[in-house]
Amino acid sequence: MTVHNHTDTRPAKKRRSPISRAEGERRLIEAAHQLVRERPFSEVSVRNIADVADVNHGFVHTWFGSKNDLLAAVTQMLSKEISEEAKVAPPGTEAISAFDDRLVLIVRLVIWLNLEGYAFSSGLNLEILHTLRHRYVTVDGLAPCDADNAALIATAIGIAVGAFRPIMESGTNVDLSQIFPTWRHILGLLAEHPSQ
Repeated sequence: MTVHNHTDTRPAKKRRSPISRAEGERRLIEAAHQLVRERPFSEVSVRNIADVADVNHGFVHTWFGSKNDLLAAVTQMLSKEISEEAKVAPPGTEAISAFDDRLVLIVRLVIWLNLEGYAFSSGLNLEILHTLRHRYVTVDGLAPCDADNAALIATAIGIAVGAFRPIMESGTNVDLSQIFPTWRHILGLLAEHPSQ
């Protein structure tokens, strides 16, 4: 009887090293962010995200609940980044650009999640709105009631640009660059002549 010693020539499977929950969540959020920038949202799977993050796909459900909960976490991460940058933007500059790819992605993700029937459990993160309001009061000198209205209008402009930017960039002659100087002018007028 001949004994055959077979050597396994398959490549060894990469072993995932243990990570903390915080590190795993961070990796999953960053991987989801990377993938939704590159592919249609519907084509990004939990397994794709977990593979890019090098985290077991079961942790998506354990730590987030679902792919949509993870995508909602991506919107929160991006909102926080944008808000932090807006807080330190120099006076007279655009605190938040409606053309910021992160803002466009937030708007598109929120719309997509809404169409998927996703309900934001703690409400939509309004950190950007609060940051704008605070900046309009402290940097631009607006009265609080005017700052509230200006922040709502600026947010609406950002949502519109985010939602429709892909359409506007598809060969139309729309020049949105004039929106922002006009908006700065309106903020200046509100600061000089606050509502009563």
